[in-house]
Amino acid sequence: MHLYRPRGRRAEKCAHAGIRQGAKGRPGHALNIRPGNVRHHDRSNEPKGGNTMKRREMLIGAATGAAGIATLAAVTQSMQALAQAAALPGGVLDRIIKEKKIRITAEVTSPPFGILDRNNQPDGSEIETARQLAKDLGVELELVQVTAPQRIPALLAGRADVAISSLSITFDRAKTVMFAPPHGALSIVIAGPKKVQIRSAADMAGKKIGLTRATLEEATVPPSAPPTAQMVFFDDIAATMQAMISGQVDAAGMSAFAAKSVSDRNPKAEIENKFTVRTAYYAPAVRPGDFDLLQFLRTWVFLNKHNGVLANIYKKYTEVALIDLPAM
Repeated sequence: MHLYRPRGRRAEKCAHAGIRQGAKGRPGHALNIRPGNVRHHDRSNEPKGGNTMKRREMLIGAATGAAGIATLAAVTQSMQALAQAAALPGGVLDRIIKEKKIRITAEVTSPPFGILDRNNQPDGSEIETARQLAKDLGVELELVQVTAPQRIPALLAGRADVAISSLSITFDRAKTVMFAPPHGALSIVIAGPKKVQIRSAADMAGKKIGLTRATLEEATVPPSAPPTAQMVFFDDIAATMQAMISGQVDAAGMSAFAAKSVSDRNPKAEIENKFTVRTAYYAPAVRPGDFDLLQFLRTWVFLNKHNGVLANIYKKYTEVALIDLPAM
């Protein structure tokens, strides 16, 4: 862009001409803009002031383009650089970067979030999410295997830096850990064999309902059940599933994904979803006071929601599209 300010007699001529383009199609003398291969044409017959509007539009377009480039550069900034900028001296994020290792909980009995593959190695959507976090930080990943009841205790005891194990956001949990924004969603259902007649919470009367300890099911199913329903608790989802298949309990509370998994692997059991209890959102969690790590996780979730990484991981393992998640 080149600004030309005519002087003397030439200035008078330009002023008299309304600073318009010459008859031979030369660029106007007030502002010379040559974006790419744009062809300049004769505007001598345009209404007075037309060039001014055109130039204004071109300036606005140039400014908008520059802003877009700046925004894109900010979004694609290195995750490692963001982490280093957020790290407080002596904070947990600072330690993770210096030691080049992050410890993340891994629950491997809750399909499709956490399982053991054919080689007996941790796999699942939350395991891959943990791997993505370590990759973006540029550090080694140490998976700390836990059961559902051990997720928060392992975090609070310092055995893990982050809990990423389909940990649903609840008021009670928010009293003991700090949550980043949610990166996934699930539905809690009552599932059971087709022969068991349950279609609503009232139908659980007089029946044994299996639940996994320290899960959202434990917190949400009993309050909605009739007084005569008997709740039977297990230490992990695998035990809850087995109890449902074997007939030890009439039905069980679990995620819709877990119910589908047990149904697919045990077709003769004819497991079906009876009804949905509620929809919940799960998120990474850190210890109280680990604000530098929490702030990085906020940014990390935002960027990976924006670029589609988290949605792709979710769909890969659940076979359904990730719904719109609420902000925090």
